[in-house]
This record gives sequence, structure tokens and C-alpha cells, in this order.
Amino acid sequence: MGVDVLRFEGDLSAVEMVKIKSRLSRLLKKNHKKLLLDLKRARRVELAGLGILVDRLMKVRQQKGDIKLCNIRPEVEQTLRMIGVSGLMESFCTEEEAIRSFAA
Repeated sequence: MGVDVLRFEGDLSAVEMVKIKSRLSRLLKKNHKKLLLDLKRARRVELAGLGILVDRLMKVRQQKGDIKLCNIRPEVEQTLRMIGVSGLMESFCTEEEAIRSFAA
């Protein structure tokens, strides 16, 4: 089974995460467990959005899957590091690198 790529259309906010959350739930129900979030368009991070993301991450890992991140802007990466979330999820510079990491 391949990797499902979900692209954020805006910031890592609660509103955007709610949209992504329902897609993640549908994918999990179909037994899709290799999930990649493309954060290329995200410029800011909201704590509420991160809370939802971490909640989804725990659900995916309970089912022996994983969520990884790619295309993170430096300012977003810095925020994730400051909050302490960067250690929870692997992040990659490119989508290709991230997809290859699922096979490793």
C-alpha cells in the first residue's frame, strides 16, 4: 500500500486541521496508515491545530501507522521545535525523501 499525501492549503491552524482530520479518519478506516502531510503553504502554526495533529498521530500509531511531514518552511519548523512537537514526527525536505522513508 502506498503513501497518502495530504496537502495543507494554508496554515497549520485548527480550521485547516479539522479539514485534514476528517480525511485522515477516512483513510484510516480504509486501512491506509502511511500518511504524509505537505506543509509547503503553511506559514504559521496554531496550538489548537497542533493539538488535533498530535491526537491524529496517536490514533494512527495505535493502528501501527505513521504520519510524517515534508516541505516545512523554516519558521514553521522553528515553532514545532520550540513547542516540542518536532521530536514526535519525522520531517523531510522533499516529498520524495519522505515517501522513501516509509519503505525503510
